[in-house]
Amino acid sequence: MTTSQKNPAKTDLCHQPGLTRLEDALRIAFNDVAVRAPVIEAPLSDCYGAILRKDIVARVDVPSADNSAMDGYAFCHADLQEFVGASDAQIIVGGVSLAGHPFAGEIPRGQAIRIATGASIPDGADCIIIQENITANADETLLTIPQDVIAKTRLHQHIRQRGEDVATGMVVLPAGKRLRPQDIAVAAGQGYQSLPVSRPLSVAVFSTGDELARPGDPLPAGGVYDSNRFAMIGMLRACGCRVTDLGLLADDFDVLKTALKDAAQTHDVIMTSGGVSVGKADLLKPVVDSLGEIQAWKLAIKPGKPLMRGRIGDCVVIGLPGNPVSVMVSGLLYAVPLLLHMMGAADQVCVPVRLPATAGFDFSRGTGRREWLRARLVQDDDGQWVAIPYHSASSGMLSSMVWAEGLIEIAEDCGQVKKGDRVLYLPFGGLQAF
Repeated sequence: MTTSQKNPAKTDLCHQPGLTRLEDALRIAFNDVAVRAPVIEAPLSDCYGAILRKDIVARVDVPSADNSAMDGYAFCHADLQEFVGASDAQIIVGGVSLAGHPFAGEIPRGQAIRIATGASIPDGADCIIIQENITANADETLLTIPQDVIAKTRLHQHIRQRGEDVATGMVVLPAGKRLRPQDIAVAAGQGYQSLPVSRPLSVAVFSTGDELARPGDPLPAGGVYDSNRFAMIGMLRACGCRVTDLGLLADDFDVLKTALKDAAQTHDVIMTSGGVSVGKADLLKPVVDSLGEIQAWKLAIKPGKPLMRGRIGDCVVIGLPGNPVSVMVSGLLYAVPLLLHMMGAADQVCVPVRLPATAGFDFSRGTGRREWLRARLVQDDDGQWVAIPYHSASSGMLSSMVWAEGLIEIAEDCGQVKKGDRVLYLPFGGLQAF
């Protein structure tokens, strides 16, 4: 049975007490946190990846007139019917229609018009024969058309009808959409120079932990270079946020309190890594509690359980765990959807793509938390694509995220996966920060 086929009611009862399921945490967060980003009118070139805030309605038909889908010759279909059953036809070319330079007037009876792809169909013409099926003399004034070509020619053949792609008045881009290159192209094709989109959220980012060192600095004994901050910055920029890098902050209550208080006054969101668990040095939670309030803590997920959401004034605080893989997984599946929601994205934009896949592995575990295994798709001996996980589930192995091309999702009530079972695969390309 696939994870997507499991009984929702059963799953509701199967998560660990005291922990919140991911979808519940997101639903609560979406209800608690309003759309924050104001609407700005941005030029098209600045709209890639932005969230559209109003429906975009077609101003013109596409195509704007009936036009040719092929290079060839335009005819009146009724004229061609006069040659059916006779010998090969010889027809005079009465003019030319080019894209941007249409033939003026009506097609002369019994004649053809040379036509280019994208050129307007002359009045009176209602079919196109491609040039490869016709023989023309040296100066293209006389055509010879084989009888079998005439017999196969159909009314409206190779003609694109006005408005068949886009009709004036239809919604071509719905509000809440995250704009891709093809979306910008559609807007440009409708004559829009700018679009109403969300202003990027301003997000302050820092990492905590006295064991952390800045890349480039000498690494002290027992220390580790800070990688989490760069993962967070990358995810934030990829989903359209404007980032302020506050660097590394010491595990000191007063230092953290001052930094968070200042950042909250000038940013929409603060995102951190580390300091949200229950250890002696995990100070972020009490600091946020002293300045504002904790609104959510601990999710029924693996990796990433000690995840915190809070508020300082109007600023949302998202505290991600300290382990590198936990930062990325919880960031992609919780923080990024919440940020997109705050920028006015439609709910379906915030949901990652989940594809059914065949398990190429055996796996067992305790139930109670939804788990994601770093994974990729490979072809088995039969040429079928199967999902395989990384050899270790350690949330400290950041290199596993480099190896992986997606995530395998294991539902809360699933304790065993056997090779050949159906699983859900989340390709990184279907996550909004990749």
